[in-house]
Amino acid sequence: MDKNAALCVYLKKYHTGKEKAVPSTELEQLFSLNGRNLRRKINRLRQDGVPICSDRSGYYFAANQEEVNATVFRLTGLVTKISNARTGLLYSSLLGELPIPVEVTIQIDDGGERDAEQVSGDHGDGGGTSADFDSGYESLYGLLDHCGE
Repeated sequence: MDKNAALCVYLKKYHTGKEKAVPSTELEQLFSLNGRNLRRKINRLRQDGVPICSDRSGYYFAANQEEVNATVFRLTGLVTKISNARTGLLYSSLLGELPIPVEVTIQIDDGGERDAEQVSGDHGDGGGTSADFDSGYESLYGLLDHCGE
């Protein structure tokens, strides 16, 4: 069983519900992961539709919709803060304080790229966002099978 599936099974079996949240440090030790790799695995499981929630006390498998909603609300706040930081950086390039040009590129779910309005040039990292709607539900059902659903 891979670590994603093992993490899913472990959280569902031993940490279902907010009151049974497990600190990330405990999961890091148990699964021999550093914090960054643990967050990546949790993120991948969430992207596949596995209801793993989190709060200040740690990670847990959702026991109800209210727990999912609370985590979604918290994540939305993080996305807003990141978006505001991105906007500030783009704005700083317009002020002329930096001589580097910036180009915004948006990847569409069909894999094609469309150039958004060019602020002036390319920042070199191929940025943008993408939504992968073509993957279907196969990975979700496979993971839920591992979780005993």
